[in-house]
Amino acid sequence: MSQRRITTPLNSILPFLRVPIFCGPMSGAAGGKLAAAVTKGGGLGFIGGGYFTPDQYTANLEEASEALHGSVKPVGPGRGRLDVGVGFLGWGLSKLDQTSSSDPVPIVNGTNYHHRTKAVACIDAALKFRPRAVWLAFGNEEELVGWAQVMRAREALLNADTNKLESWKLFVGVGSVEEARVAVEKVGADVIVAQGNRALRCEAGGHGSSTSPPLLNLVPSISAALPSFTALNPSSPAPLLLGAGGLSSGAHLAALLTLGAHGAVYGTRFLLTPESTYSATRKQLLLDARHGSTMRSMAFDEARGTLDWPAGVDGRGIVNETVRDYQAGQLGLEERQERYTRADKEDDRERLIVWAGTGIGAVNEISPAEEVVKQMEKEAIQALGHAGTYLQG
Repeated sequence: MSQRRITTPLNSILPFLRVPIFCGPMSGAAGGKLAAAVTKGGGLGFIGGGYFTPDQYTANLEEASEALHGSVKPVGPGRGRLDVGVGFLGWGLSKLDQTSSSDPVPIVNGTNYHHRTKAVACIDAALKFRPRAVWLAFGNEEELVGWAQVMRAREALLNADTNKLESWKLFVGVGSVEEARVAVEKVGADVIVAQGNRALRCEAGGHGSSTSPPLLNLVPSISAALPSFTALNPSSPAPLLLGAGGLSSGAHLAALLTLGAHGAVYGTRFLLTPESTYSATRKQLLLDARHGSTMRSMAFDEARGTLDWPAGVDGRGIVNETVRDYQAGQLGLEERQERYTRADKEDDRERLIVWAGTGIGAVNEISPAEEVVKQMEKEAIQALGHAGTYLQG
């Protein structure tokens, strides 16, 4: 590989980073092994917590720790951080606190959130491993602000000996300039992840806001507005920007860097790796997919019974019989859900839900995640070098 390297301001807050490539926290697909493999490749991998219990957070972080350090124990005092990130859903944490009327329900943006609820137990399970970063997304302003406060309070309690320079970094997912402003000024984001959802070739798999503009427009808009934001903590470095949605190659990273981003988040590309927890059937469906094989729809969440996502959020996946039943509207809700439940148990490729972005048609093989990162780094360097040939004088 060329000795040339891509360096961005991300290197100042994530010094171990060799290339600004990130694996998004894909629930049900990005576990500890995948996160660790991406990090070993030179990027930073996130574990998709989503619907995890505390024990599942622990198990996945143990996997990551074993892969990176040969030990399943949390990183001890004076030993720095575990170089993976962990993802949380803002609305999902709030829902956990409402599962039992006997549980103390915190006022998310008030004083009662320090009660040890089920949500805080999940946060504690993750933070005790001292992850390098936490990704918080999909919630209203109050939820994102409140849960960020909870995380900082629990971090101070659990890891009081951590050197300030080794503090974890907060990544916040956004879909507009206004959401980016809130993320910086009220949530205290160190890194903003801009996810575009409406452009033909810049659209993420899984969940995203149906009102977000194309990534090609969203990233430059947020980049231009960033200097006008007032950081929640004035002593922190200026917040940095990542782009996400429909990315599948190193050339996409190069393009985002020229648009004003500091790095790129990949999701679907890392599904086609041995380390992804997707089943063999789901991976084969991804290999068989082509450009145009996916669409945004509420069919996926209806089938799974996960319609409690925030208003305006839908999902993108591969079109199949589950989607067609939903569109036709000829079957009742219960029958559609029953058909999906049976298909999930039987691994029925005609009805399985397979999240995928618009870039899936460009991927035609399963490769180790570490190699994927290195290949995309090479592609990005080549693309940036090629772009430079257009400069004269």
